[in-house]
Amino acid sequence: MAQRRIGSYRLVRPFPVASPSSRLFMARHEDDDERLPPRFVAKIGDLGGEDDAARVRRACLQHEARLSRAFNHAGIVAAHHDEVVDGAQVLILDYVEGIDLAALLGHGGDAGQAVALPKELAVYIMGQLADALHYVHGAEVTNDDGDVVPLGALHRDLCPANVLLSVEGDVLLADFGSATSIWLDDHAVTKRAGHVAYMAPERVTGTGEASQKSDLFALAVILWEMLRGQRCFEAQDELKTMDAISRFDISHASRRVTGISSKLSEILRKNLDRDPERRYTGAYQMLQRLAQAPEAAKAEQSRTALGEMVDARLDHGFDAAGER
Repeated sequence: MAQRRIGSYRLVRPFPVASPSSRLFMARHEDDDERLPPRFVAKIGDLGGEDDAARVRRACLQHEARLSRAFNHAGIVAAHHDEVVDGAQVLILDYVEGIDLAALLGHGGDAGQAVALPKELAVYIMGQLADALHYVHGAEVTNDDGDVVPLGALHRDLCPANVLLSVEGDVLLADFGSATSIWLDDHAVTKRAGHVAYMAPERVTGTGEASQKSDLFALAVILWEMLRGQRCFEAQDELKTMDAISRFDISHASRRVTGISSKLSEILRKNLDRDPERRYTGAYQMLQRLAQAPEAAKAEQSRTALGEMVDARLDHGFDAAGER
């Protein structure tokens, strides 16, 4: 990007990003001390093109910026500014010093590198995510008539790569590029948006639309992976992954997680059910059950332990946050 200044922010340096649809730059506010590390990230997406795919991409980028600016929750990466510059949508976000959950779980490498987390730590991370998702699902806005109405927001891409973990032990939900709400026109809603391995069966088979309950299914997959130390759905290609999801049966002995409390077992059993009607009614119900689980008793200690684990990973060069 030729222009190095976005509003009150200045782009400092680029860093690699996995997504082909956007670029990331470290950024600094004009009032920040130059001697300190940059505190912000600029996410830049190209708005160009006139074909249908470009129009959908443009609508989703602008929707992500609007949605991110509207949210105000400690468990969601904060957005501070958005602007269209030189045909690109720019979104200024807090920089999270840490790694993503996928890196902590050993995803992306050899299958043997995947690791399980202590039960108490998995419950702590899931509790923070469920609280953030409850906020997203319950968000309200004022419409043009002055009425307060549900925003109807769904994340649709809940996966370990979109969960950021800080050196302070914070857990933050990130990346609303696949999200939907009443602000996104129907023509821009792509059915298969998101990581396939975390899609609910009804989305994979086309028997149902994305919903709060499909977001809950994705959360339960993440919890299963944290507890089991392996991928829940990972096949050689997307079609085989989708087939595995459509056939998944949590009651099968090979799918169960041993050594956990009845509350945790219930969370997995109900929210990994193929039938969305048998899942919890919402993220708040999951949050309640997590709070009742015996493993939740050490939540504060788990926050400290998580921060230490993240800091240790950074010391060894696994700065996944710098790769986002």
